Amino acid sequence: MKKTRAPDLTDERLQVVLDTLDSWKGKLTWDLLIDAVEKATGFTYSRFTFAEYPQIANAFSFKKDALRGTWQAERGAPRDERVRAALEQVDRYKAKVQRLEQENQLLLEQFVTWAHNAERKGVTVMMLNAPLTKPHRDRSKEVK
Repeated sequence: MKKTRAPDLTDERLQVVLDTLDSWKGKLTWDLLIDAVEKATGFTYSRFTFAEYPQIANAFSFKKDALRGTWQAERGAPRDERVRAALEQVDRYKAKVQRLEQENQLLLEQFVTWAHNAERKGVTVMMLNAPLTKPHRDRSKEVK
């Protein structure tokens, strides 16, 4: 019997995967991530599908590095449910900030590469900063 294919990763599903990684605690493997995403979205994706998306692959490796060697004893959980929820939210936000800072660093490196290659090809900063031309919207009126 042919296995049904999961739908493409939309921006919303991609964000679910990234949020899942941001809030991850404990051992992290591709299989565990796939199971967690299946519970959240209802679709089973493969490791290779996730690896095709640089955001997911980078977030996975960053989270894996962050979790490596961090098997410290958990701090005592507060009794108040609101305080526990707030602490969990703080942990998620910290993980998200770290991931976004890493993504930003990769984008800065890519920009430096582009700037260097543009300079080698004789493209000036003025050429790069030139405004985009406005589209000619009344084209259909001229054609007869």
